[in-house]
Amino acid sequence: MTPLDIYKKLPRKNCGKCSAGTCMAFAVQLLRRMIPVSECPELDELTKKEIDAMLPGAGDWKERRVQELFQQIADMKFAKISEGLGGVSENDFLKIRYMGRDVIVTHSDFREDLDIWDKLLILMYIKNAGEKPLSDKWVAFRDLKDGIIRSESFHEACELSLARMFGKDYRGFLERILKLDGKEAQGFSAGHSLIIYPLPKIPFLVLLWPGDEEFAPDCKILFDATVTDFLDVEALLYLGIAVVRAINSKIIS
Repeated sequence: MTPLDIYKKLPRKNCGKCSAGTCMAFAVQLLRRMIPVSECPELDELTKKEIDAMLPGAGDWKERRVQELFQQIADMKFAKISEGLGGVSENDFLKIRYMGRDVIVTHSDFREDLDIWDKLLILMYIKNAGEKPLSDKWVAFRDLKDGIIRSESFHEACELSLARMFGKDYRGFLERILKLDGKEAQGFSAGHSLIIYPLPKIPFLVLLWPGDEEFAPDCKILFDATVTDFLDVEALLYLGIAVVRAINSKIIS
């Protein structure tokens, strides 16, 4: 089962009425049970049932994985790894900026109420305990280690989704994206160049081009060359999806 199998069942209109933004992004998130099939207003009830029957059972694997990750970080000294992660250690907890807000993690729980996918991403970031300083060398997703395997999914689920939101309401989009600890970047040929920080050591360089009569709006996301020291490309894909959902939701108002 691949996202393409689900995509073939979708309207393929890229209407933007769901939180995923595009039909391929919707297919990727459906396969991972990150979004319900009911979010697509273009599907009839029969097709919804057919797609539901295609999807693997959600089970409780995400909760099990969260517990596994907590076990893996149980003996980590937060004081030792906090600087490398761009966080702050106090007593028995670690404070990390995530999607523009402070999140507090202990060795067994989160202080905030978070979506399960957000918990998984933060815990994987902590477990990897990367410590390299940022290189200021920007690279494309496909050029990362194993990136070619997920590059098309990343383009469809993240870059095309952001481009569509930018084209639909560019002023509102820019206001929302800058709330992800963002700032304008200089020296790039795009219409708008912004650096955002969904996690402290994982900046996204978001390059945006407005559409015109001939071309649709476009988006390219680049990463610091050190990014795979902090998350592998599979997790990075889902961090990109989390960014899209954050921008497109009430998390950023």
